[in-house]
Amino acid sequence: MLLQEVATNKVSAVCPTHGISFENLLDKSTWRIDFRPEATAQQKLDAQAVISAFDVLAEEKKLKDADQAKVDKKAGLLLQPNKSVTVQDLLDLGLI
Repeated sequence: MLLQEVATNKVSAVCPTHGISFENLLDKSTWRIDFRPEATAQQKLDAQAVISAFDVLAEEKKLKDADQAKVDKKAGLLLQPNKSVTVQDLLDLGLI
């Protein structure tokens, strides 16, 4: 998942939107939320609050940690003695 998707999902959870455009991911002043017509004033404020609170570096670390956890799970599975890895094993661990 990309950081843009994470931000969009968090905003969409509090406000109806068409999406967010990101001119510069590290400069939140360049982010533009495209609100749906039914978005209320309060929902728009809530969406702006989500953007303000969104920590790009922390979210990036979470994504990297999740990716590393997948690599570690796969490595652990492959290191099991006498273990033939099946597609089902990979599915069970959420690796594919």
